[in-house]
Amino acid sequence: MLYVLSKITRKYGSRTVLDIPLMEIEKGKIYALLGPNGAGKTTLLNILGFLEAPATGDIFYHSTPVSFFESYLQNLRREVVMIDQHPILFTSTVYKNVEFGLRIRGISQKKRGIIIEETLDLVGMSDFIQAQAHRLSGGETQRVALARALAVSPEVLLCDEPTSNLDVENQAAIINTLKQINEQRKITIMFTTHYIYQVSSLAHHAFFLDQGKLTTAQAERFKLCR
Repeated sequence: MLYVLSKITRKYGSRTVLDIPLMEIEKGKIYALLGPNGAGKTTLLNILGFLEAPATGDIFYHSTPVSFFESYLQNLRREVVMIDQHPILFTSTVYKNVEFGLRIRGISQKKRGIIIEETLDLVGMSDFIQAQAHRLSGGETQRVALARALAVSPEVLLCDEPTSNLDVENQAAIINTLKQINEQRKITIMFTTHYIYQVSSLAHHAFFLDQGKLTTAQAERFKLCR
């Protein structure tokens, strides 16, 4: 297993927002994470992305226990990339936005150019390579954020509501791109969504959260939809 979460809890003050006895995530698969607002979906993504520590419990990544110390987490965060529901792009060109992660990793300029062209082509944004990122539409912004994440060759991609507030055309483009990068690059993907049709058309597995706990009733419904 890529991830194993054991007896994970997370609290905000006196309120328990996550209580997960066991969760397993297999490498190279696409997982959907569903649940009502406030169910704990974003908190779970933050924990999987090593951005937030659980209150109790253990996380194993590649069968190795995770220690939530900043020096230890830096390397893990190079392998696991999270795309927020409303990604923020730098006030510069699309090229510069996608280049950022590559430059801080010390990738040569020539290789950076090749990777940027490949990733923008993959998300259907090649024609926007010199466009000003802050002038893009919501769907275009989401696709550039996806390209920026893919450019650094992550093992895991965590997407928080990647199609939220997008029109049908851009929703389809994002879903098709996620499916394509999973098939071509074998990247493990987890995405949150409220759209059951996206789950049945894209995900290999689905998790359903309700008040911070995994439920089985909705999971059975997902199996019947496939």
